[in-house]
Amino acid sequence: MKRFSDVVNYRRAVRKYDSEYAFDHDVVTQALELATLAPNSSNMQLWEFHRVRSPEMLEKMKACCLGQNAAKSANELIVFVTAPQKWRDRADMNAKVIRDAFASKPNTPEHVFAYYEKDMPFLYGGVDLIEYKGLDGEKGQELRKNDVRVILNKSAALAAMTFMYALAEADYDSCPMEGFEEGAIKSLLNLPEESEVCMVVSCGKRRPEGVYGPRLRVDLSDVVIEH
Repeated sequence: MKRFSDVVNYRRAVRKYDSEYAFDHDVVTQALELATLAPNSSNMQLWEFHRVRSPEMLEKMKACCLGQNAAKSANELIVFVTAPQKWRDRADMNAKVIRDAFASKPNTPEHVFAYYEKDMPFLYGGVDLIEYKGLDGEKGQELRKNDVRVILNKSAALAAMTFMYALAEADYDSCPMEGFEEGAIKSLLNLPEESEVCMVVSCGKRRPEGVYGPRLRVDLSDVVIEH
């Protein structure tokens, strides 16, 4: 088994893939399975992973990705999408698990079940503004619809990162892309209006020239602030 540090150091944003390599699509399947284990807000799992692998769809997706090199030679393109329209099914799923877990305890207070049966419908059910009390008991944070969008994209991004590390563990490569025409992708994949494309990740086996130079990072002291 590889050390996690080896996986992290192996992963690079690859922009040219080896089209002659005998690409194993099962590796992508396994990586997607691992991506479903990524941490996500309230275990709502409001994401979809659209797997583009047919030659015809790949060509159309490459255009949607503005002809980026990372897309041109990819064996597959995975589109990580938010799925807010599935909130009710996910809330019901979680609520049932909790109800079943406490089935043998009839005196369980109702607030134990309120999170998925009341709070989640309140959050995802179309309320424009939610206000929370601050630490001092006064008016504190406000949560708006746009904040919910951010929550969903954070979760989808965590899934995408897990997916890329899973590929790296198998000595396969990837590149996360933000340069794309979202409207064209949503039309191509027949996505609902409320869904958003978090990112597109290309997959393949790197060519030596596919990594554009050595990795550059700022010093740790520039990003770690101790308190």
